[in-house]
Amino acid sequence: MPFGGARRPLPACARIALVLGSGGFRGPAHIGILARLRELRVPVHAMIGCSVGSLVTAYYAAVGLPVEELLDFAFGTTALGVVAHAVGMRLRRQEGGWLSRCAEPVRRRLRILEQHDFRSLHHGVQSIGFLMHDQRRGERIFAVTGRERGFSLSEAVRASSRLPVLFPPLYKEVDGLRRRLVDGAFSAPSPVIHAVASPVSATHVIAVDLTGSRRRARHSELGRWQSLLGERLMVFRPRPGPRLGLWGDAGSMRAWYEAGRRAIGPAEEAALKGWLQAPAGAAAPRPEPSRPAMPAGPHEHRPLPAAGSDAAS
Repeated sequence: MPFGGARRPLPACARIALVLGSGGFRGPAHIGILARLRELRVPVHAMIGCSVGSLVTAYYAAVGLPVEELLDFAFGTTALGVVAHAVGMRLRRQEGGWLSRCAEPVRRRLRILEQHDFRSLHHGVQSIGFLMHDQRRGERIFAVTGRERGFSLSEAVRASSRLPVLFPPLYKEVDGLRRRLVDGAFSAPSPVIHAVASPVSATHVIAVDLTGSRRRARHSELGRWQSLLGERLMVFRPRPGPRLGLWGDAGSMRAWYEAGRRAIGPAEEAALKGWLQAPAGAAAPRPEPSRPAMPAGPHEHRPLPAAGSDAAS
């Protein structure tokens, strides 16, 4: 049973949330999933992001980029540019010199976010949310359409994707307390809870888990949510085959994008259609896992492990 959990009645009208978690330069897999959902005409009513998932959420839903341009954005963001931007932030050097020239493509993309907000959304998405981690208090901070908590779109996305090893934290007063905000993955790599809780209140959730660390995978809470939501939660773990080239180069990112596309095979497609077609009180069918045409390997969509077990790395 690929999606696990008990069979439960489905509502007449599904409200679907897409949760895009952490993953760094694995992020093009998120775009591959989005591309397949668009092809299948699966409506996405809400998007929740943390880390690289926040960037994909913002540029797709808030900025309104189509999938093709989103992919171009990903390919145009190099590891050298990201590192140069991070070093420039730590050295407080934003203008002039070789470092600034390397960082400029990244900065130019980030400046686009300043022209957009939480409420003017695109592609049928009705709400977006971003998870951040308060490093000082060890608390999760979540900003969502209708409950932005004083965040601009740009602030929320920048804070949610700030890996503390690389970037300085973003300081901001939230709920009367000064917060030290970093990458939301330190609170939850795949924050499903914010998709089902108010105000998003999704009936069905698609989560894309790109966690590369077994330790962080155990903190993702996906196993617990799988048992609670059953077939109303679909988890994809795209994995490319053996990669050639450097981490974050065009070849590697293309491999992750294609892995995202392959993650939704015929069985997953049937399950998604079941979400949309099942009348009130009817349960969606449980398909057998789809098998890719290529030899079985780490690229396959695999069943979610039970709570407390090691996830795939």
